[in-house]
Amino acid sequence: MELPYCDEPFDMDSLSVKTWARVPEPVRKKVELHVAAHLPAEMLATVRDLHARGLPLSSNLAFFHFAAGMAVRNLCRERLSDDELAACGGFGADWDNCYIGVLAAIAAMRQ
Repeated sequence: MELPYCDEPFDMDSLSVKTWARVPEPVRKKVELHVAAHLPAEMLATVRDLHARGLPLSSNLAFFHFAAGMAVRNLCRERLSDDELAACGGFGADWDNCYIGVLAAIAAMRQ
């Protein structure tokens, strides 16, 4: 079986931002503020630096799924469970598909 050809690279950041945007704004803000308040300062600085330079957050291995990405997802779960996220975010709304969107929102916040 031959895999279909795709001439566009997979853009994890855009997918995550779009999925996260389907969650109602008040819920998003609650999670984003909680994560921003509990992220280590170095990680927060990295997120803001990547955003300021226009680089995808997922390009930094620190935010890889099994590295700091796990810590970010766990912080998110402290404010919104997996079931609550799925209920308000629709199909595909799970923390694996949303945590980069949370970080992108934090990166765009005014300091």
